[in-house]
Amino acid sequence: MKFICDVMLGRLARYLRIFGLDAIYIRKYEEIPHLLDKSKQYYFFTKRTKNLPEGSVLIKSDHINEQLIEALPFIKPFLEEKLFFSRCLECNAILKDVEKSDVEGLVPEYIFHTHVEFKKCPSCNKIYWAGSHIEHMEKWIDEFLNLH
Repeated sequence: MKFICDVMLGRLARYLRIFGLDAIYIRKYEEIPHLLDKSKQYYFFTKRTKNLPEGSVLIKSDHINEQLIEALPFIKPFLEEKLFFSRCLECNAILKDVEKSDVEGLVPEYIFHTHVEFKKCPSCNKIYWAGSHIEHMEKWIDEFLNLH
């Protein structure tokens, strides 16, 4: 399943990527027809209220937690814990495992010496590692999904 977020929902796209979902962020409405493949299933999350394509879901809130609650009925069937943190937050590509030696000089020295596992985006080359922020996000995800 593909999730498309319009220009007003960039943070929502990032959070969907944290959940490991294929979440495309569009900056211009002119891009929509090129992204909507009739042969594939998708949800189009938007704040726009007019001329909505099929598969559109109107997101009313301006606050990310409330946006996620609004989107939850549509994303929940596709959530798999093993996919959490598997996508690049910037460009949506699936992250690849990389050898520690391949990231030397590309991450802060302290991080290089205190972490064993690293992932890299094959598209934008951003490097990821499981820092303390992951623990906070895992706790937040658990609380969020158990509350809703």
